[in-house]
Amino acid sequence: MSGGLKDIKNTIISNLHSIHLKSKRLDSNLISGCFVEREIDGHKGDYGRVLVIAGSKGFSGAAYLATEAAVKSGAGLVTLCTHKAVQGIMSIKLTEAMTINYEQTDKINNLVVKSNVIALGPGMGNNSLTFNILKEIVTKSECPLVIDADGLNVLQGNLELLEMKNNEIVLTPHLGEMSRLTGLTVDEIKEDKVKTCKEFAKIHNIILLLKGYETIITNGDEVYINSTGNSAMASGGMGDTLTGIIASFIAQGYEPFKATYMSAYIHGFCGDVLSKDMFCVNATHIIEFLPYGIKMLLESKDDFREEILSN
Repeated sequence: MSGGLKDIKNTIISNLHSIHLKSKRLDSNLISGCFVEREIDGHKGDYGRVLVIAGSKGFSGAAYLATEAAVKSGAGLVTLCTHKAVQGIMSIKLTEAMTINYEQTDKINNLVVKSNVIALGPGMGNNSLTFNILKEIVTKSECPLVIDADGLNVLQGNLELLEMKNNEIVLTPHLGEMSRLTGLTVDEIKEDKVKTCKEFAKIHNIILLLKGYETIITNGDEVYINSTGNSAMASGGMGDTLTGIIASFIAQGYEPFKATYMSAYIHGFCGDVLSKDMFCVNATHIIEFLPYGIKMLLESKDDFREEILSN
């Protein structure tokens, strides 16, 4: 082996060893052990209230996906707050969720107080309205927040908002959004994604989920790398769906960091199972399969994922 190739090999081995030391890989055994069985006399109030703030004129799909994902992954009560122009169609499509619009400030304020978690950003638009809503929610809400999409876009250059939080904040960027948040190029982030994510989460005291192949989840101390998901899922709306799942599990009482890495695994697991028989897996496919996928993991045994995907 030439010296150049040997150096490259040693660098790769060193990097892999570094990642191994810094992180834990999610698997079905770890995730199945996280679930809490539902009580026989449990009711909707026991499984949490989710407020999803999402959508704008012409961008109703993201709002729908995030809200429906929260419903299908087990939240007790889910409300979508969206643009007045799309509230009507959302009320028709979301038969198991409630809707209000951005102009109903009294209802919004009431829900902010009552909710166990707030998810914000999908389809809102990168504009002053989104920033103003985000600022109000971050500074006034007492519950955990999940911020995605345009919620992340308006955070660019305004990261001081994160210091005003009253509870846990989960940020769920893809590489492009992470680049805008950090000021680093995508290539610079890729050089050591684990280190970049861990340092960002530590500095800002937040939970970070960096979406993509081998999704990274960190609270600044612990780091998990997700092993589920595949390229059949490479389509619009997947991130919105993941946001809804995370919010749902937080509302159900799971600690926000645990809810975040559980949701990443569940989201990808559903895609892995579905892609055995489907060429492409869309966000709506994931949402419809969520109750079944969660049940499969809840009742799983050792090496369950590997067994089911090999059949």
